[in-house]
Amino acid sequence: MKDNENIKEERFTTIKIEDRTAFEDNQLDFWECECKEEPAYMYNVDGEYRKTLVEFWNHYNQFPLKVVHTRVWNMDDNQDYDKVYKLRIDVIQSIQELNQMMDEVGWKLVDETFFITNSSKPIQLKTYPVVWSRKLMGEKPLFELGPGDTLTEVILHGNSFLIGTQDHSLSTKKQVEEMILQGKEKNSQAGT
Repeated sequence: MKDNENIKEERFTTIKIEDRTAFEDNQLDFWECECKEEPAYMYNVDGEYRKTLVEFWNHYNQFPLKVVHTRVWNMDDNQDYDKVYKLRIDVIQSIQELNQMMDEVGWKLVDETFFITNSSKPIQLKTYPVVWSRKLMGEKPLFELGPGDTLTEVILHGNSFLIGTQDHSLSTKKQVEEMILQGKEKNSQAGT
């Protein structure tokens, strides 16, 4: 029975990180947002739904954070297209607040309009016409990352996220991996 538990634990904590060099012509970029200047370092992270993203921000420990997501707060709001295509910005002061938000609206990661940044610079919301409607205008965030700032964007129905950063402490895949897995490493060292 223990072997099965170990296999399950290993499967759920395995992450895969790719940087720009893994992509043709180094074309790794954000999907649903823009940055005023291209981040110095970018990564695509595959991990466990919700958990890997939260672990990254928990271990990175750069609060306060700004969370940009749709105005949808419960499932019924999905029928209100103004809420679906318009964005809200929430300020999170701690990992406890981020976990609480994820408990309430973490299911929205599937919608792929979920961004987290530690940038203190204002976030601009650019409007665009929604293709199927003559009247409805959607919003897309424009971020400005200063030195040491980082941005994550959820992609692939919440199963992956992109990291764009100006932080030199995240200048390699190895550093990003260590940032995400450091809690697991501490727990395994404590158990030995």
